[in-house]
Amino acid sequence: MASLKEVKRLSELCEKYELEGREVIHGFSNTQLGSMYNGIGPEKFPGWLRAVIDFLHPSLEPVAFIHDIEWSLSDGTRESFTASNKRFKRNGSRVAKAEYAWYNPRRYAVMNSARRFGNICQKFGWAAWMAPFEERDRDDRRMSAAAILSNAAKEVKP
Repeated sequence: MASLKEVKRLSELCEKYELEGREVIHGFSNTQLGSMYNGIGPEKFPGWLRAVIDFLHPSLEPVAFIHDIEWSLSDGTRESFTASNKRFKRNGSRVAKAEYAWYNPRRYAVMNSARRFGNICQKFGWAAWMAPFEERDRDDRRMSAAAILSNAAKEVKP
């Protein structure tokens, strides 16, 4: 979970760079956003490893911020999964171009990292994309079952 200060910083960077998909952050409080963002790397990675990756790729933190929020809101479709991963790559390029001049090798390193991370997510991230969707679906089914049982109990009582 990210601190409120970190969420504010990342939100401001998303706006500064005019990152694609940044509108997704507007519907949530900073506390909610902090719980959705886990840094660069899969949730299954230990926190220390994601912290190392964040340290090595600080330019991509706002890109990962949007990506993590999108994944928390997964709709369970391949189309939106692919769109999110492509957006990661485009946003990574946008940040690289905004931060580094054309002659700076870091520009191309950031662009390459964004491309690689997006490709890795596309190839290996389907289960992680589906996890929040399936959890919400289970919760919905539990709530429906509880409502049915509650109504049945009311009908049985004299």
